[in-house]
Formats: sequence, structure tokens, C-alpha cells
Amino acid sequence: MGKESIKKDLMQKTPIQKMLIEKTLIQKKLMPHDSMQKHQNAPSIIERKTGRLIQEEEYGQKAIYFLYHHFLGRLLLKMIFVRPYFSFLRGLYYNSFLSKKEIVPFVEKYGLSKELLKKKYQSFGAFFSRKEAVYLREAGKENTKENGEAWKEKIQGKLPFYASASGKVLAYKIDEEGRIILPPGVQKEGAGKKENFHFLPLEIKGNFYSIEKILRAPCPEFLKGGTLLIFRLSLPDYHRYIFPAEGKLLRTKKIKGRLDSVRKEAAHFKAFSENKREVSLLELTGMGKILHVEVGAMLVGHIHNHMGSKLFSDKGAQNKRKNLGEKTYKSDRRYQQAFRFTAGEEKGYFSLGGSTIVEMLNEKIVIDEDLFENTKKGLETKLEIGERIGYGKV
Repeated sequence: MGKESIKKDLMQKTPIQKMLIEKTLIQKKLMPHDSMQKHQNAPSIIERKTGRLIQEEEYGQKAIYFLYHHFLGRLLLKMIFVRPYFSFLRGLYYNSFLSKKEIVPFVEKYGLSKELLKKKYQSFGAFFSRKEAVYLREAGKENTKENGEAWKEKIQGKLPFYASASGKVLAYKIDEEGRIILPPGVQKEGAGKKENFHFLPLEIKGNFYSIEKILRAPCPEFLKGGTLLIFRLSLPDYHRYIFPAEGKLLRTKKIKGRLDSVRKEAAHFKAFSENKREVSLLELTGMGKILHVEVGAMLVGHIHNHMGSKLFSDKGAQNKRKNLGEKTYKSDRRYQQAFRFTAGEEKGYFSLGGSTIVEMLNEKIVIDEDLFENTKKGLETKLEIGERIGYGKV
């Protein structure tokens, strides 16, 4: 295929499809590197509440590309940047008073509300993981107390499902065999074969994932025929997250990150790291079981989860929790099944770094169609924590 036919074919692709194809062509020297730069400047995000196409300025974009796509960058990534001591030293700085000077430039660079500067923070780390009021509300509405109060009157007899975090969202269907159904045109090479359908068309933190890879376990039966949501939190996004509906926490599982050689599934992205993540099995009232997964950032991005606020077992279980200690308690399934939560209750937060949340939902939860349509067009949907994104079937 000549260069002209390559360019003509690319014009018919969505932004995300172009990105995947262009990265491969650049690596094979079939396309100049500056075409990648042009793609990065193209809008690939739609803001839900306004319908505007927007361009995101991602912190350290050029550096990340260098680390993942050049031999020297990959060497530095493996030898330095994914090492625990690097995270430790960087964390020391951002959690110290010396980092306070970073707050004002950060707010100005990303156009955040100047109201955030009225509160005094002890460090940039404290600012990054700050706590804000979250009001459950209708899709596309501002996060205000008034909208929250008005929404309460409209949900009688309904089972609203809310956005767990602020960020950019992609939505995919899961088929009856537990494979992720990709939008037309973005299947990987050889997608005519069924076994290739289940790989995601996008990387999560530099890695391609299937459901099995995310969980390090087979896809549970209750997810088949359901939905998979990816919330991508970039640096300026609010980095706390909530429970999407009322229910109870049944189980948690921590998966440690590890260094790996380049994987065949990540042929487009030369990545060494597979990020640490925490998987929570939730049972939502009237909606059934879902899996909620937090994925930490490569460099720092620590995950801090709360267990939930209300024990529904007897006092004996509470005493056992205190006596066993937090570490033992989290690993003992008998005592993990003792927490209820309300819709909008804070589940946890990320510290320092962009992060990702993956939610795998059963077929009883119907996600709004605009999220699927935008994904098919190669667009992420920018939305805010606490806004409605679906309903449970009543």
C-alpha cells in the first residue's frame, strides 16, 4: 500500500482509529512522526453538558510518548521510573510544604475554579486529593446543592446509576461470552477471527486489556450481556470517587503491578508496566452485582479505598474487626461482607497522578445511549462525578 492510499484510508477513520494506525505506521517508518503530533492536537473529547468538542492538554504528553515508544525511553522506564524508590522520592516532594508553590500555576494552567485557592493546603498532594461536596443529579447538570435537591423529587420508584468519578468515559457492550464488543472498524488485526474480538481498542495506562487480564480471572457469568465503562481521570480532574448506587460491598481483591517484557497484545504500545489495581465486588440494591476496579497511575497514583460506612452484622463482627486489624480484616471474606453504602457515598481516592476506573456492569443496568454513540465515533465523553449516566431496570 502506497503513502497516498494510506492517507486516503486514514481520512475515513475516527480519531481513535487514526491514533492506533498512525502509531504503527510511524514505527514502521511509513509515516513521518509529525503526523502523530497533528493527531494529538485534534479534539477527541465531547463535553456532555455542553455538547462541545474539546481538546485536552495532557500533562507530560511528549514525555510519556518518549517513554513508551523509544528504546532509550523504555530503558529509562524500566530502570528508573517504575521503581518504588522513584515513586517514594516524588511522593516526598509533593507531600511536603515545598510543593505548595505548584498549586497556583496548576489551577491557572488547567483553568480550574479560583475558588479552590481560597482554602489553604499544606502541600500539592493535599490539594490534589482534596475533598469536595458531591450532589447526585440528572445527566449534564452542574454539581450544585440546588440541582441535587431538585433531583431527589424526580427519582421516586426509579433506580438511577451515577458516574463514579469525574473524567473522560468510554462505553462498551459485553457479549454473551464475556467478550468486549468493539465499535465497527477498531478491531485489531485479524479481527475476523472470534478470538480477537475481546481485546480493548485502547490501552489502560499503557497496556491493552481484556476482562480476563483486568481481573486475572475468567469473566464472571453475571457480567455477560452487560456493559464495560472506562473512566479516565487526568491530572486536573477531581480524584475522589463514589459508589454509583446504594448497595453493599461483598469482596475486595488487590492486584499488584508488575514489570513485564513487551506483550504481543500491546503491539502498538511498547509498555513494560502492568498497573496495580483494586477490584471490588458490589451488590447494588435492585440492580445486582457489578465489579468496580481502580487502576493506579504508573509513576505515583496510589489507591486509597474506604470499606463503606455501615456495618450490618452484629457487634461481635465489629469487635473482631478491631481485634484482627485492618490487614487481616481485608483478607478475610467472612468479615468483608459487613458493609453497606449509600448512593454517592465516597468509596475512596487517588493520590498524585492520573488514574483510571473500570466498571463492569450486569445487563440489568442500562447506560445512556449517548455514551455508546460517542465511543463509536472515537470520542470520549467528559462528565462529572455524581451525574446520572443510566438506570437499573425496574
